[in-house]
Amino acid sequence: MKKILFILFSLLTVNSYAQNLGYEMRTNGKSYLTSSYKGFELRHRTDLDENRVTYRYNIHKENKVYLSIPLHYKIEKHAPTLEPRLVYHTDKCAVWVQQEFWYNEWDNLAVAIDIPNNNMKYRIGWDTSNTIRFRLTLKF
Repeated sequence: MKKILFILFSLLTVNSYAQNLGYEMRTNGKSYLTSSYKGFELRHRTDLDENRVTYRYNIHKENKVYLSIPLHYKIEKHAPTLEPRLVYHTDKCAVWVQQEFWYNEWDNLAVAIDIPNNNMKYRIGWDTSNTIRFRLTLKF
């Protein structure tokens, strides 16, 4: 019960200062709520099995092709992971590919397209667990 209250408190606190709020659903039955602020992101899996804190650093984001390096910490597993992302950005969309790993294991490779539209962003993607993902993000 304390864990659920902590998660709800964290989500409310972060969301009140958030620059982005998002919802992602995947064909494997998982779904996520996200909020971010200045490079930090809190991601909460809606079935309460995973919470993740992320800090993302973008290298040369002003270029059409840039590298995004997020460091994730999976709270329940006490496990950090890296997911370097190579992004190709155009005026109409961004296409990216990323590989999740840590020193002792390789995880999913993901490919997606982000399509901005005013203060919304849509994402459709696929990863090597044969999962298709859809995300809707509201920008403030």
